[in-house]
Amino acid sequence: MQNQTSTPSARPLSGLFRGLSLCTALVLAACASIDSKPPEDLVRQRVTERWQALVAGEFTRAYSYNTPGFRAVVTPDSYRSRFGGAVVWVGSEVVKVSCPEPTQCTALVRIDYKPALSQKEGVKYSTHVDETWLFEDRQWWFFQKI
Repeated sequence: MQNQTSTPSARPLSGLFRGLSLCTALVLAACASIDSKPPEDLVRQRVTERWQALVAGEFTRAYSYNTPGFRAVVTPDSYRSRFGGAVVWVGSEVVKVSCPEPTQCTALVRIDYKPALSQKEGVKYSTHVDETWLFEDRQWWFFQKI
């Protein structure tokens, strides 16, 4: 009777399994380091990036922060048409982020704007908005009603 575990064809497979195990461990370690930030910090970053895009007039980039469900129904052109031209955004700041649930956060954002047709130089107004952000598919997304 021959010992079947030491055949040459079995050795490459064991090396393959070791390699796959190593890759899996590296991927899991990378994911763990990404998710190690508190959700409030992750949402604050996403809110900031979205508002930077809106202030810059980059509506396609801002659109990409919406939930996958929203993007499945609303086109980028339709999204752009939701914003009127009465005001010009000049800045924003995330004031506060709270996450009462593991998959939902609320961000309070101060938005600085000026009337589009204002004749006065340096006139700027501010308002605050509450935004809902949802955790879905390992990412935080801006929730907007359709």
